[in-house]
Amino acid sequence: MKTGSGFLLISLFIIHSSLNAQETGRKFLSFEAGYDGIGCYSPDKEYIRPVNDQSTYYYYNELSAYMGLAYTGVKFEYKVVNNYLGLAGGLRYTLASASIARDSYMSSNPDYFYIKYKQDGTNTYFAKVRGIKQNTGYIGIPLELRYYPLSRRRCKVEIYYKAGMAFNLKLHSKSEIEFSDEGMDRYNDEVSSVVEKTASSFSSFYLGAGLKIGNQTKPCLSIEANAPVFVAFPRGSYLLDPIVGGGIQLKFSIPIKNKNNENKSDIL
Repeated sequence: MKTGSGFLLISLFIIHSSLNAQETGRKFLSFEAGYDGIGCYSPDKEYIRPVNDQSTYYYYNELSAYMGLAYTGVKFEYKVVNNYLGLAGGLRYTLASASIARDSYMSSNPDYFYIKYKQDGTNTYFAKVRGIKQNTGYIGIPLELRYYPLSRRRCKVEIYYKAGMAFNLKLHSKSEIEFSDEGMDRYNDEVSSVVEKTASSFSSFYLGAGLKIGNQTKPCLSIEANAPVFVAFPRGSYLLDPIVGGGIQLKFSIPIKNKNNENKSDIL
């Protein structure tokens, strides 16, 4: 919670500074939507038992793991230092999707694996599973620093760079088990109980570059590429162990005019 409080204080500071700063910079309200794909380590869980066909040349003993972050949100940006730098903060909703499945593309291995979900005395019970999926909704606070190298020029197409981070808190979650045998669906709750719960929070850190299209004194569209993207969850609290990823974002920005900068000819 200390990390979350720090993010909130920084965000409030940026918004407060923007609203009370001198009227020499430009203010923007932006609406964004994007997607980040995160590569993950093959899960090494005590309750998971892969199945392999050792008679084939392609003996493969791993499960595939993947995480996707789809998000939408709103940001307020204030440009400083003669509009070369932009400080941005806002709110974002993220749907994090995590999945584990049998990786059998390069072998004749079965398209399922086993989950050990119960042990009663000398008896151990396994479920034949094709995949595990978890969808979790988070509300977050993104903070970004942007650099506009051509801010003093009249450009309708402009390249810029950014560095950002976000702190996210869980709103809701849902876990699904895809059984190999549909008759096992009635055991969904019992099997799900051995799988790690979704994390109550996570942080993300990213670098990126953007292409802004349009006159800066009017609404404009930006396309941003994020790479690398790092995701950090509380230790031991999540189904997957993320490595690194990348993504793309679309942003629609509306300039907020004020009396002192409406007629400035040197502003984009």
